[in-house]
Amino acid sequence: MWGHVTRLQFWFLVLLGAVFCTAAEAKDATLWVEAEGRAYVASAADQDAARRRAIGEALVSAALAGGASLKGHTAMDKGRITADLTILRPTGRILTHRILSAALQDGQWVVRVSAEVGPMPVGACASRRRMTVSATRPQIRVTPEASAWAEPLAEGLARDLMELLRAHPDTDLERIAPMSTAPVAAALDYNTLTRGQSLPAAGDHRMNQSITVERQGKTLRLALEVAVIGPDGNGVRRRIERQAAVPRGGVAGLVSGQNRSSAEADLTAGVLQEVRAMLDGLVCQPAEARLALGSDGLSVPLGRRHGLTRASLAFVDDPNDGFGLLEVVALDKSRTTLRPLDPSRALASFNGLRVYFVEAGL
Repeated sequence: MWGHVTRLQFWFLVLLGAVFCTAAEAKDATLWVEAEGRAYVASAADQDAARRRAIGEALVSAALAGGASLKGHTAMDKGRITADLTILRPTGRILTHRILSAALQDGQWVVRVSAEVGPMPVGACASRRRMTVSATRPQIRVTPEASAWAEPLAEGLARDLMELLRAHPDTDLERIAPMSTAPVAAALDYNTLTRGQSLPAAGDHRMNQSITVERQGKTLRLALEVAVIGPDGNGVRRRIERQAAVPRGGVAGLVSGQNRSSAEADLTAGVLQEVRAMLDGLVCQPAEARLALGSDGLSVPLGRRHGLTRASLAFVDDPNDGFGLLEVVALDKSRTTLRPLDPSRALASFNGLRVYFVEAGL
C-alpha cells in the first residue's frame, strides 16, 4: 500500500498526524477527576459552613489528583536533623466542577465532586463572571488633513463602543465619566491612555478608549486604543488599526469603488467585534482580588455586584500555598468578608494574598 503513496500524499499524512497529535496533547492538558470531601458539623449553625468545608476538601483532593509537586528541605548540624520541612501542593487548577452527591451522615457532610483540573485551555471559558465597569468617553483626535466626515465617523464609533459595553451580557456599565477637555497627544502611551476622569469604586474595572483618525498621503488611518484596568491596577491593552484609501469624488470614485461609503466600511470593519472578543476574554477569568485584614477579619472589595454569592469559595492564588481556601462569612453589594476553612491558620498569614473565586454550587 505504501508503495503507491506519492510525496504529496506522504506530507499530507504527516501534517494530518501532527494535527491529531496536537489535538490529543491539548485534550490531555486537562482531566476530569472525582474526589470526596468530609467535614464534621460542630453545631446547628455550622451546618452550611461544614458543607462548604467538605466541598473545599473535595476540590483540594481533585486538584492533587490532577498532579502535585513535593518539595523538601532538611537542615543538619553535626549529623543531627535540626529542621525537616516537606511541602506538597497541587500543580493543577480547578477549571470547573459539579457536585455528584452531598449527604449528612453521622454528624458529618460527605460530598463527592467531579472536577476538571489543569491549565486553562486556549479559548475555553470555565465560568463567566459579572464585570462592573466605569468608563471614560472615548477621546477623539482627527487631524485637519483627514476628510471632513472622519470626525462624525469617529463619534459614531465612540457611541457604538459605549453601547457595546452597556449591552454586553456579562458587564455592568456603572457610569460614564465626562469627556476630558485636555488635548490628546498624537503618540499615545500607556500612561496617557489610562489617565482619565473615571473614578471606579473599589473592585470595579476602568475602561478608557481613544480614537485617532489621520491622513498619510492617499491613505486614511484609524487607530483605537482600549485599556481595561482591574482593581489592582493590572489591565489589558489593545490597539486596533484600520486603513482605507482616501475617497475620490464624482464618477471616478463610483467607478473605482474608492468612495466615502467604502472608506467608512474599511475603517470600522471588525472593530467592535475585536472589542467584544476582548471583553469576552476578561469575563472568562475568575473574579480576583487581594485579601485585606481588618478589625472584622479578612475581606475583599468584591460583592454581589461582581457576581459573588454565599456559595463562593476563595482559593489562594499562590504557588507556595496550594491549600489556602476561604469561605464567605458576610456578603454585601461591594464587599465580602472571608474566613479560612482551616481554623488553625492565622488570619494574618492571608493578608495581602491574591485569591480567585469559584462557585461551590451550594
